[in-house]
Amino acid sequence: MTQRQTIRTLGVLTLGALVAFGCKGVDKGKRGGRTVKASIQAFDPNADIGFEFGDGGGEGGETPDDFTVRETLNGSLGGVDQCVADYKARKGMKPEKQLDGNVALAVKLNPKSPRPLGINASITSKHDKDESLKTCIKETIDNAPFPTYNGMPRIVDFEFELDPGSEWVEE
Repeated sequence: MTQRQTIRTLGVLTLGALVAFGCKGVDKGKRGGRTVKASIQAFDPNADIGFEFGDGGGEGGETPDDFTVRETLNGSLGGVDQCVADYKARKGMKPEKQLDGNVALAVKLNPKSPRPLGINASITSKHDKDESLKTCIKETIDNAPFPTYNGMPRIVDFEFELDPGSEWVEE
């Protein structure tokens, strides 16, 4: 047996062992009880950004300015308001009760895709403890169509009121 055949045989045996021991038994005719929960990846804002050689970009043009990115975020604030309304309903609060605190977001833009590479979110009040609220906010921001561009990933920071409330203006 040559060295190449020995390596190939070892690879096949290793793969077979991984498949045999790594799989759990499955009851035939029954659906699995596994569920997949989507989550928005957080990131370390202090970590080095990996550089790619080549154009490093996606389908877009120049790196978007702060105004363009903020306009994209502003377009998704209606979804954030819905997250707040759902939170109030879940907690049994009256819809007109205004929640205190600000939302601080750090969004790592993906130059190749309108979806961010990661989102960090925190709320400057007791509502920060509610993971469902933070996840809803992150999912809303994740679905905002951020511009693609040629270049490297970029981190942008945003802060806004959690529940700005509304005022009626009589004319």
